Amino acid sequence: MGTTLTSIMENSQSYSEHEEEMSFEQKVSQHFSTDGHRRYQRQAFGQGLFTKGGGSAFPPHRLVILSLGLLNAVLLIAAVVTGIYCAKAKNIQISYSANGPLVAEVNRLRNHSGIIRAKLEAHAALIKERASHLYLKEQVKQKKTISDGLQVQIETLLTERTKLKSNKTVLEGSCNRCQPRWIFLQSSCYFFSNSVHDNKKNWLDSRAHCISQGGELVVINNLAEQHLMSDNYRKVNSGNVWWQNGFWIGLREEVAEEKWVWVNNVTETETVYWRTGQPNRSGSQSGNCAALNYYSDTKRTWYNANCNELELNWICEMEPN
Repeated sequence: MGTTLTSIMENSQSYSEHEEEMSFEQKVSQHFSTDGHRRYQRQAFGQGLFTKGGGSAFPPHRLVILSLGLLNAVLLIAAVVTGIYCAKAKNIQISYSANGPLVAEVNRLRNHSGIIRAKLEAHAALIKERASHLYLKEQVKQKKTISDGLQVQIETLLTERTKLKSNKTVLEGSCNRCQPRWIFLQSSCYFFSNSVHDNKKNWLDSRAHCISQGGELVVINNLAEQHLMSDNYRKVNSGNVWWQNGFWIGLREEVAEEKWVWVNNVTETETVYWRTGQPNRSGSQSGNCAALNYYSDTKRTWYNANCNELELNWICEMEPN
């Protein structure tokens, strides 16, 4: 269609140029004709394409052809411009398609950066929680140490409380019944010497001290009193041999009669209270006076020792007031 319109325009243009050339030649020949006709020629040449009455000098079909030619040129230019823009748009689309993987990778990296940021934040939160956990753990450890110390103190205080209650009971029972430092046990007052306050003595001097206080060296009458002595005297564990840590009791051997007699003149016939191998008749531990020392058996505690040479603690006994 564009080729046909172009041919029509070219034919129309050739025809117009031919007409114009012929008119111009006629006008020139008329110009050089007679003078009478010069005015008419000038008027005709001066008016050009328009008549005297203002009408068009071209026939109507020429105007139509000219308009169609101009329209065809405009359409052709518009088609060329549209083709150029379409080609550019196609190139842009192709470029966008070619860059599609890159855009997808950018989006993926963008999402991945968000994940990394979230991971870093989570890691920072984890470190903070670990620090808090370690701090709390250290606090718990310190609290446990304090609690253990308090528990030990509580147990110590409970032990002291029990001891004080026991002493209170003893003091209440012996109030105005026994002398100072004497303990009321069951039905008698007892004095247990203490090496911290009292110097150790031999058997004779120990008995003299008890008599000076109004009492006598203890006389153990039965098994209950034997256990009572073993449970209440102060246990001494020094670096010396075991028989040097005992307490004198009021039992002595009558050598001539070969019998053991208490200070109240009662003969002791029981042998179940003597330690294994006692009384001993030989060696440095042998003697004619009796002492007791608790080891593991509260019943078998008696042994014999030298009355004059060995110095020990002692136990006194007296009737309560």
